Amino acid sequence: MRKEARKSTVPLVVLLLSCAAMLSGCTNLPATTLFTYGDHATRILDLLMPVFWMAVGVFVVVQGALVYTVIRFRSKQANAPVPAQIHGNTNIEIMWTIAPAIILLVIAVMTFRTQAANSYQPPEAMKIRAIGHQWWFEFQYDDGTIVTANDLYIPVGQSVQIQLEAADVMHNFWIPKLAGKTYMIPGKTNYLAFKATEAGIFRGFCAEFCGESHGNMHFRVIALDAADFAKWKTNFATTPAAANGTAQVLGLTGDAARGAAIFADAKKQCSSCHIISGTVAKGKIGPNLTYFGNRRTIAAGMLPYSTDNMAKWLQDPTSIKPGNLMGRVIKKGTLKDQEIADLVAYLDGMKFAVNMPAEK
Repeated sequence: MRKEARKSTVPLVVLLLSCAAMLSGCTNLPATTLFTYGDHATRILDLLMPVFWMAVGVFVVVQGALVYTVIRFRSKQANAPVPAQIHGNTNIEIMWTIAPAIILLVIAVMTFRTQAANSYQPPEAMKIRAIGHQWWFEFQYDDGTIVTANDLYIPVGQSVQIQLEAADVMHNFWIPKLAGKTYMIPGKTNYLAFKATEAGIFRGFCAEFCGESHGNMHFRVIALDAADFAKWKTNFATTPAAANGTAQVLGLTGDAARGAAIFADAKKQCSSCHIISGTVAKGKIGPNLTYFGNRRTIAAGMLPYSTDNMAKWLQDPTSIKPGNLMGRVIKKGTLKDQEIADLVAYLDGMKFAVNMPAEK
């Protein structure tokens, strides 16, 4: 009897240990909302947990009553008669009407309170304009003086207000560990305010289907300590130094000076689509490439930043990110291998030192 009891508890123990292991790994999931590092996301979690436990309580009561009824009133004989049928019980009906109403009222009050807190826009917040494109994010600081793409730098401990807009179709701005989802709608401006509580790199996503590469539309929020953020902002506001140096790419040595000349060549169309501060490149179709060497990823999160991945992107953008606008201009074979190596050397050379925190 004892052996059978031990055997019956083994699956339960294994299940509990498996669940614990899964939950312990949630901190490393980029889209988890169970571990937060921002006030906006924390308030959402503080609403989620009591609602979750209320749902667990309702589940236990309802399923417990069901199991009790099945066991208590099960047929004990093969040909047992049908038990007496009872229709209606005023007291029970009053209880199961009032109890859910109270639960829903409590949830409603908590929800409205959280909505009000998360909708508040602190007047002292640092303002950043975010524009959703198919399929990348643009971030503008100080009325467009500083412009980045797919990397949003913010200071730790200071509220930031993100002015959310869309250049083409509807997008949805979501940083699971820092803030909840907020729509980016063409012709309308929404606002999202939050404050990062710790330094770190946090994943962001578009959470609204917006076309062929919707699932390939990612960004990073890089929360720096106040001093590091001030240093980053000062460095980024300066014009990148003239092209110099070389880079080894896919077996070829690239030259930054040649790359700068290729980028400025109107026939190559790089300068017609992109901006690089202090150069003739003034295009506004694609992402701003100033200090591209400081990027964390390539093609809005599709590839980790490296010179080899940059070369692969320039060789055939469509194979990496279907439907992107650059793929219509630069098809496979458009740029020669040496031209790609030179462009990579130029773009990778535009960077400065940043005290980069760990990804969370």
